[in-house]
Amino acid sequence: MGASMVAPSLSRAAQVGQSAGQPGAETIPRATAVAGQRAGGVHFFNHGPGLGRRIAVTFDDGPTPGITEKVLAALRERHLSATFFMIGQRVAAAPSLARRVREEGHEIGNHSYTHPQLGRLPAQQVLAQLQKTQEAIEQATSFRPCWMRPPYGSFRAAQAPIAAQEGLGVVLWNVDTRDWARPGTERILETVLTQTRPGSIVLMHDLHLQTAEVVGRILDGLLERGFEFTTISGFLGTPRSA
Repeated sequence: MGASMVAPSLSRAAQVGQSAGQPGAETIPRATAVAGQRAGGVHFFNHGPGLGRRIAVTFDDGPTPGITEKVLAALRERHLSATFFMIGQRVAAAPSLARRVREEGHEIGNHSYTHPQLGRLPAQQVLAQLQKTQEAIEQATSFRPCWMRPPYGSFRAAQAPIAAQEGLGVVLWNVDTRDWARPGTERILETVLTQTRPGSIVLMHDLHLQTAEVVGRILDGLLERGFEFTTISGFLGTPRSA
């Protein structure tokens, strides 16, 4: 993919979710951005290095009371780390839950403040979305993210300097569980276990009960296949040195 096209085209399902303005309805069909691609001085990644058997499991759209706790319990039981890309207004609504995610050893990323399509917004609005989320996360957790994930994967290369202004690199994904569509726990499990490879970045959402119900089985299945878990920063370093 050329530097002028960072976000792949969206599926019809994602477009419907976007028009409804609801979190969780996001997908890019087998994302094709090149790992390590740079645009405007910012790194864009949709997978990590394929060395060893390391993977990054990520959760978007939280924190969600009643759901995020279940995901945290599954990770804690297995002594695993993940990355949670949080929506700023949800952090503001549940700061203690966001803080708990950080205290339990997980990384937190920026997922915008209200979950809009950033690729369709003017620069000032994009910056406000990122800044407000940075501030909400830092206030709740004393941690300032260095990675962001644009809702729906919608982020143009020309917007890269906006992310750079906040010290953020851009992370997409290459294993899409489509759990936002609530396909059932078995389908979510099958998608992860059949598509995950060394270097994969797995997309799930700590927003839906089905995900919380199956996440333990997903983690066990990945462990049985010999995968090693890390956070996005553990995988990629910082945006400036990745």
